[in-house]
Amino acid sequence: MRAPVETSAAQGEADVVVRTFVAGPDARRAEVGGAVCEVTSLLFSTRVATPARLAVPSFGPQSVTLNFDCRAGELTGAAQQGVVTRWVQAPGAWGSAGAYPGAIGPVGWGGPWGGGAWGGGPWGGGAFPVFLYPDVNVVLE
Repeated sequence: MRAPVETSAAQGEADVVVRTFVAGPDARRAEVGGAVCEVTSLLFSTRVATPARLAVPSFGPQSVTLNFDCRAGELTGAAQQGVVTRWVQAPGAWGSAGAYPGAIGPVGWGGPWGGGAWGGGPWGGGAFPVFLYPDVNVVLE
């Protein structure tokens, strides 16, 4: 039995879509509905029937890797998915090209005051990280 999960460190929820497939003719995949998947991690476990959208606690960059063991009749398959970080530009931001795209030097393309690697500066707002789980496609064999 797992120890209780400390949820005070959770930063909300993350969704992950779980789907199962078999290889069909001409190397095309055919979706298998109703496959049962055991989803486990270091902190929790659950069971879903595919296709499914699963909500799990988000711990930001420290979110745990999810393991998927799926079965549909005689067919089985497994997959693993870790959290990924995507950088999102703040609404109304100019992007990371710089505050003055036509300028040359520190305020132009990629300069420290125009955005560049820091994605913001005083005029552009900054980029911020979003932690999410990409969709999981389990191939059954």
